[in-house]
Amino acid sequence: MAVYSLTGNFIRASERFKDRIALKTKSPEGWSFVTYAELSEKIKALAFYLSSAGVKKTDRVAIMLENSPEWPVIFFALSYIGAIAVPIDPQFNNKDIDNIISDSGAKFILIPREAQGLLKGLEKRLTIIFIEDIKALRQAAGFQNAGVEPDDVMLILYTSGTTDAPKGVMLTHKNLCSNFYAMERHKLFSCRDTVLSVLPLYHSYSLMTTMVMPLLSGSTVAYVPHDWPEKLADYIKESETSIFIGVPKIYQMMHVNMKKKLKALPVFARVFVALAASLGLGRILLPRLRDAFGKDLHLLISGGAKLDKTITRDFLRFGLKMLEGYGLTETSPVVSFNPLKRPRPGSVGKPIADVKVKIINKDRRGIGEIAIKGPNVMKGYYKNEAKTKEAIKDGWFLSGDLGYVDRDGYIYITGRSKEMIVLSSGKNIFPEEIEKHFSATPYVREMCVLGVRKNIGGVMLEYLHAVIVPDLEFFKERGEMNVSKVIKGVLEVLSKDLPSYRHIMGVTVVHEPLPRTVLGKMKRYEVEKRFMPGILKDEREEKEELPQEKALSESESAKRLVACIKDALDIEGPVRLGDSIELDLGVDSLARVELILAIEKCFDIEFSEEMVAGEIFTVKDLFLKVEGLLGKESGEKLPPGEKALLWQDIVKQDLAEGFKKKILLKPDWADYILTFAVKSALNIFFRVFYSLRVEGADRIPDKGPYVLCVNHTSFLDGFIVTAGVPFRTELDLFFIAFRRYFTVPIVTNLVKRARIIPIDATEIIEAMQSSAFVLRQGKALCIFPEGARSIDGQVKEFKKGIGIIAKELNVPLVPVFIKGAFEAWPRIRKFPRLHPISITFGNPVSSEKLIKKGTALGAQDKYKAICAAIRDEVLKLV
Repeated sequence: MAVYSLTGNFIRASERFKDRIALKTKSPEGWSFVTYAELSEKIKALAFYLSSAGVKKTDRVAIMLENSPEWPVIFFALSYIGAIAVPIDPQFNNKDIDNIISDSGAKFILIPREAQGLLKGLEKRLTIIFIEDIKALRQAAGFQNAGVEPDDVMLILYTSGTTDAPKGVMLTHKNLCSNFYAMERHKLFSCRDTVLSVLPLYHSYSLMTTMVMPLLSGSTVAYVPHDWPEKLADYIKESETSIFIGVPKIYQMMHVNMKKKLKALPVFARVFVALAASLGLGRILLPRLRDAFGKDLHLLISGGAKLDKTITRDFLRFGLKMLEGYGLTETSPVVSFNPLKRPRPGSVGKPIADVKVKIINKDRRGIGEIAIKGPNVMKGYYKNEAKTKEAIKDGWFLSGDLGYVDRDGYIYITGRSKEMIVLSSGKNIFPEEIEKHFSATPYVREMCVLGVRKNIGGVMLEYLHAVIVPDLEFFKERGEMNVSKVIKGVLEVLSKDLPSYRHIMGVTVVHEPLPRTVLGKMKRYEVEKRFMPGILKDEREEKEELPQEKALSESESAKRLVACIKDALDIEGPVRLGDSIELDLGVDSLARVELILAIEKCFDIEFSEEMVAGEIFTVKDLFLKVEGLLGKESGEKLPPGEKALLWQDIVKQDLAEGFKKKILLKPDWADYILTFAVKSALNIFFRVFYSLRVEGADRIPDKGPYVLCVNHTSFLDGFIVTAGVPFRTELDLFFIAFRRYFTVPIVTNLVKRARIIPIDATEIIEAMQSSAFVLRQGKALCIFPEGARSIDGQVKEFKKGIGIIAKELNVPLVPVFIKGAFEAWPRIRKFPRLHPISITFGNPVSSEKLIKKGTALGAQDKYKAICAAIRDEVLKLV
């Protein structure tokens, strides 16, 4: 017979499983254990203690505590008394705590002693009970638990809404118990299971699934230290966890780590893993991969936010069953769950027992708002009758979530109704779908898409704007420094797969994490509140300096550094420590080198290549590096104002011996044979399959030094140049290329003979000096001055580097235009297709003529003049 009382259900479980382990806790001393009988005694002792302190039935009692074995003791003790638990996030500040205490009317609070400072100003309104004082309590004889009715409120949970301010959700004993009974039919938890408690217990999902449900089922709940994100696999294994309950963010982390381990395997091992996974034999053939989390783990459960179905499928292929469910705080929380034997990746399963789901206000695709009815639906919002009536219509709770139900009764979530962006054209856009599409790139760590309506020149424009947090670690691994450029380039490429109205037309790149709920859902209203004013003003955002940054900025070295930066970059406005060097100061890769050189001279210090390449993204990063070097270096510190080493000094410096060894200046007989064979093969290949036409090859100088300046639209470009130049030219022609494209061992061994000079994108000085070294030896160089493949086939602005090389080495530039390569293999295609291609070589032009022409075109300095002029020469060949 169903008992709609948490107290009654726990008493029944504690008597049935009295000698089994209820709680296990990891500490520096090792593991400690509490049986169900011992847990029952602790709960009764605390219930008596709280009653003696004045806690009565229906009193609201706040709990502000990280996950620990004290949580179930407190929660069930309040149930015994008939009091109402009000969980509070321990990370909240004083104002947030005050709001919840005031709204709920809580008279008591249980907290660790170290958190007492957060209650400043609230001491007179609250009776404070310290966790440390209740650990050693013993039961007093004669305590009787209070009787509760099914409709008595047990819990008031304040939602951390994604689109609105938090509200107090009242959940009754019947709500919680009915949810337990419905999930019990799925037979997920048993007395043989251990559940690891890492998700915060002040949220309904984790409170029910990692505490209430397991303990009412006779399972063991394990608690581990707060460093679990770094040691998750170890703790799962050590605690003998059989069921792990998480959120998508955790599973994404686990998935990434698993993919990294697979990537590190030898090729044959990767092929074997892929084959075993594709055949569904992961559990049998890949035990080592699965056992990284321990032999006991047999089930992963995800909830709290939408999970990428690719992750579900991969875990299933590797032999780990993963089930996804759906719920809300207002529904106690579970609404639907995937059946153990018939899970569907991408779906949140079928409604649980006694719960009904229907889709209202459907569109043509059958997508509409999800409405829920059942004993799990909340009693209402505390002291907010208007919001309650708005949310519950005729017993149906309107979730605000959009989705559909397939013919087999499986539910699919597509987004939130309040988050949906509706354009004036009538187009509906779900931000999560756009974010998922663009977040496929590893360059993006987080992304939030906003709908913007902006008056520009009297015209109201509507477009999608993305607030993006880049993955700086990945940028460092790839040797990329131009964060904004790379992000925008990636968005352009990915946009090609979407209709125009779904394109990202504006980008704000930030370095701080975007606000999320405790379960990882984006708080869109906070993102919009934080960034929309700056987006609408279209101005550089006025940032408020953090207290620690303000303190640092007052130091003499910080003031000297800021003065040096402003002088080197000709900045008139303020420069703050929190500024991004690229995004706020407008520094590209070449300007970065100039800035570093200026700072080195200003402070008489020397940066390592690693620092220049990938360790400095903000002014604060730069300041800390300068401070560190000032602690090691000695000597006169030059005042700002005197310009640092000029580019002519850099290109005149001799190339390091280590880099010289990468360059083959004198070809031997093997190089002649290899070059002839490769060139002949490419010539035949492109003429047969791409109808390659070569024009103006006789205009190429007989001898170097000179530089071929080629437009860049495709991966085919370098091969087309090789096929198009005469054989006499090929033996003296060198290519500068990014090292990341030549990391395969067999390719690495050929790059030297192919006269390819591999560099990292961050090694600007090495690239310039390598180019200068080759040209000084009378050789030729092929450069793609745009710096990256064009996204639309148009010739983009040329980078400053070609201007520096031409002027400082006084070498002629040969304009080259490739036509048709973009149509054959654009950036957005994985594989090439057949299309006629032509390559045209123009006449060599001296740097003096280019400077003169570029100045007439409006360029402000000689380097930029050369860039503008040679680009114009390339365009003449179209």
